[in-house]
Amino acid sequence: MKNKRKNPSLSSVVGIIMCIIFIPVIIINLILIVSSYTNPEEIPGVFGVKPAVVLSGSMEPTIQAGDLIFIRKTDPNKLQKDDVICYLSSGKAITHRIADITTGEDGRLQFITRGDANNAEDQLPVTADQVQGIWKGGRIGGLGNFILFMQSTTGMILFIVCPLLLFFLWDIWHRRRLDKAENARTKELEAELNALRAGKEKPDIET
Repeated sequence: MKNKRKNPSLSSVVGIIMCIIFIPVIIINLILIVSSYTNPEEIPGVFGVKPAVVLSGSMEPTIQAGDLIFIRKTDPNKLQKDDVICYLSSGKAITHRIADITTGEDGRLQFITRGDANNAEDQLPVTADQVQGIWKGGRIGGLGNFILFMQSTTGMILFIVCPLLLFFLWDIWHRRRLDKAENARTKELEAELNALRAGKEKPDIET
C-alpha cells in the first residue's frame, strides 16, 4: 500500500482564514459592548487603547469628521499644554487640544480646551475625572462612520451573529467532509486487506 502524502486542503485554508478574520473581530466587539454596559462612564477600550469616533470638524485639519482615532490612557497630572485629549461631557466624547491648565476653587486640576478649528476656548473647563485619554496621532480616515454602523443593531447582526453562524456552519460541513473522507479511506483499506487475504488463501496450481 502506498502512503498518500496529505496536503492542506482548500477547506482547511478557508477555515484558518475565517478564524484569523472573524475571531478577533468577534472578541473585540464583545469586549467593547460589555465594557460600554458595565462601565458607561468611560469609553470602552482594549489593552489600554480606546477607539473614538470623531463626529464634528472642530479639530480640522488635524482630525477630520468621520475619522476613527485611538486614545491612550494617561495620567491627567502629566498632561501639558497643546496635548490633544479626549474627555466626556454630558455623556459625549469630545477631542480637543489643551489651551491652558489651571486649578479650580476646590484646588482640583482643570484643563481649558479648544478645537483647532474653533476661534474660542470651550466654555466649561475639563476636570481630571472627565479625561479619557490622550491622542498622539493614531487615526484612520473615514472609518468612524463604519464603526458607528457596526455598533448598531444591524451592524452587530452582520459582524457578530453572522460570523458566528458562518463559523459554526463551516465547522459542521468540515467535520462531515472529514468523516466521509475517513469512511472512504477505511473502505479502501478494507478492500485492499480482503484482496490480500484472498490472494493468500488461493491454492497453488501444480504444473
